[in-house]
Formats: sequence, C-alpha cells, structure tokens
Amino acid sequence: MKQILFFLAMALTQAAYGQITVTKSTFPAIGDTLFTAFRSNPEDTLLMGNVGGPQVWDFSTLSGGNQQRQIFVSPSAGNDAAQFPESNLLSVIEDQEQYLKSSDTKIEGLGLGGENPFFQGPFVVKYTKRPVLRRAPLAFIQTTSSDSEFKLDISSSIIPDTILAGLPIKPDSIRIQFISSDRGLMDAYGTLKLGGKEFAVLREKVESISETKLLVKVLGLWIDPAAFLGGEIPGGFGAFLGKDTSYVYNFYSNTRKEVIVSSTYSVKNEFQGVEFVDLNPYVSATAATAWPSVSIYPNPVADKLTVSARDMLKGMYFTTVTDARGSSVLFDASQWSGEDTKEFDTSRLLPGIYILQVRDKSNRSVLSARFVK
Repeated sequence: MKQILFFLAMALTQAAYGQITVTKSTFPAIGDTLFTAFRSNPEDTLLMGNVGGPQVWDFSTLSGGNQQRQIFVSPSAGNDAAQFPESNLLSVIEDQEQYLKSSDTKIEGLGLGGENPFFQGPFVVKYTKRPVLRRAPLAFIQTTSSDSEFKLDISSSIIPDTILAGLPIKPDSIRIQFISSDRGLMDAYGTLKLGGKEFAVLREKVESISETKLLVKVLGLWIDPAAFLGGEIPGGFGAFLGKDTSYVYNFYSNTRKEVIVSSTYSVKNEFQGVEFVDLNPYVSATAATAWPSVSIYPNPVADKLTVSARDMLKGMYFTTVTDARGSSVLFDASQWSGEDTKEFDTSRLLPGIYILQVRDKSNRSVLSARFVK
C-alpha cells in the first residue's frame, strides 16, 4: 500500500512539474501597447508536440514577418464610444476600433467601430454573441469556450445584379451573418524558445468553426435566397458561404500580455499562418505595418489589374471593386494563400477612382487599396 501511495505521489509531482498558471495580470489594460508579427511562411516547420508535459517547443527560427501594433486606451477616446456604454477598454489597430469589456476573469468583445475600409468610412458592428478574447486563470488541464455572432446589413448595391438576378424581386438590402464557435483545451505545458528567450508556457488547442450566412430583405422579410435559386447562389458568392473548421495552438505565458505564439492549421493539418510576440519591434512613429497586405499594379490601370497578396492565410476571400459612388462594379470569391497573385479584367470600367477590398469569411481581415482607371 505504501508503495502504491509513493508511486502515486511521484506521478502527481511529475505532472505538476513545470506547470504555470496564467493570471489576469496578463490582461491588456489602458495604456498598454502590444507588439506582434505575422508570417504565413516560416523558414522551418513549427512542431506543435504532444499533449501533457513538460515539453520544449523550439521556435528559435521564427522571426521577421509583418508587424502589428495594438494600442489599448480608454473607450472615451473612440469615435463610437456612445454605441458601447458597457465598454471599459478600447483596442485600436490603425483606424479600426474594437470595444471591449474587461473583468477579473475575462475580456469580451462588444463590437467594432471607427474606420472600416470595406465600407469606405465609419461603420459600427455590435456582437449579438460576445466572443471571449482572453480569460483567467488558465491552468493545465482546463477547457475553454467562446461563441461569437454579428451581422452586417448593407445595401444590395454592393453585390452585382447578376449574382441575385434569379430572385423574383430585387432585394432592398443584404445581411451577411458571421458565426463562430471555439472549443479549446489547455492540454500541454513546458518551455517555449523564441527570439533568444525562454518562456514557461501553457498550450491551448482550439477547434474553431466559423460560418458565413447570406440573407436578403424582400418586402420587409429576411429570407435565404438559396431557396429561390435552386439551392445555390450564382456568381461565385456561394463559395464564400458555409462553414470552415481550423485548429489553433495558442501558447500563453504569465510574463507577457501578448500571446507568445498562435499557430493556425486546416482540418487537413495544413499550416495557414502564425502570429507571435514581436520581441524587437520596429514601428514607425505613425502606425504599424499592416498585415496581411495586398498591393495593386499598374496604377493607373488599363485593361488588367494585378493584385499581389502578402502573408495571406489560406482560405476563401471575397473581393470587390467599388466606384466613387460606392456601387459594386467587380466581384470575385476565390481561394487566396500566402503570396498569391491574381488578375482582374478592368477593361469595362469607366475612367475614375476605384477601391478594391479583400475580406476573409470571418471578417477578421479587411484589406483595401485604391486605384485609378
């Protein structure tokens, strides 16, 4: 009996060795600035390891990438503070505002405000289901969960008429609904090496399911247009809809407010991208480098516009070109990945100024560029 108790005690001691607890001290607060970088093509394969621990994750080769600066200020500094009276923390990345509610145990997203390049101006989005962006305390082994939902009601002019031409009546407006469900487990612990430093970390593995739905408003009612179009949305927009599943590995320490590493994979275990703490940030006095990014050429354009992407997560993206009046004149829904380059036919466009926007299925990345015909 004593031997059994001895080995049990040894097992418990081994299981506890190297573990940490991530506390609310790692929550961003007013006055903080977090520095991260993003890469879709690291030089070496990032090995996520197994469950349990203690383990060693050597990400020493992970460096460079597109930088991002995230500033946390009082909500009163935001353009849309009146729309989010519960907010006590505001995150700003360039001109995009995210209103947050921080407590002792979690940080919730309330919604987005500020400048939205997709809609060429101010736009407020409120979550109908609030995502949990950070939580505490975190310990091995512990489950996590977060559900998010919001909708965008926009004029039907943003979608070319040819896409919804099969409807008996042209819709007044369109609703794009974004739903996500994250289920995670703090399943491993150990030491992570990055940038010449070592961090005691907990690893969270998250199954992330996102869904995009389309509804149209006809005679005051919101309906699913697929029911009138033979079950399929024409023009390529149907590929933008539906569910996507990915797996995200998050590494947390109790010494940095940034997530140390967050690496994303498809259901087929295909690497999609990694965000990590930038230990040696180089940020200009005005703003951080946007990430991912797109560039366009030639500009001015004649008959063919080339769009070159950098560090794009692999997935389905929705690309539109709008004229100076905000009318959609070009639409594309297709796969992008990493350093893709795509060509668009601009021969039928009239002379003028145009805005190209690229957005992912979860509205987590909105990229914009202007060009002249």
